[in-house]
Amino acid sequence: MMANGMYRTAAGSTVEISGEHGGIATVDFDWFEEPEACYDCVVEAYPQEWGGEEWRLVWHCENECCGGGSAALFPVTAKEMILP
Repeated sequence: MMANGMYRTAAGSTVEISGEHGGIATVDFDWFEEPEACYDCVVEAYPQEWGGEEWRLVWHCENECCGGGSAALFPVTAKEMILP
């Protein structure tokens, strides 16, 4: 399981992992900002581990318009969580 915390993709989608065992995932997916995504894409409910320490947000296209895709997730630091 992924460690509890807040994560984001380079394009700005976010994933929050919480719960006693890290089993709760809250995903905010930006269909218009993520590369290779379209409005027919469906996001996986939980990030996928891609070997070692890399976790990715994965989506699949229901109508095969764009072919789906994935994006690496990076931890959000406490400084980044503070709003201006």
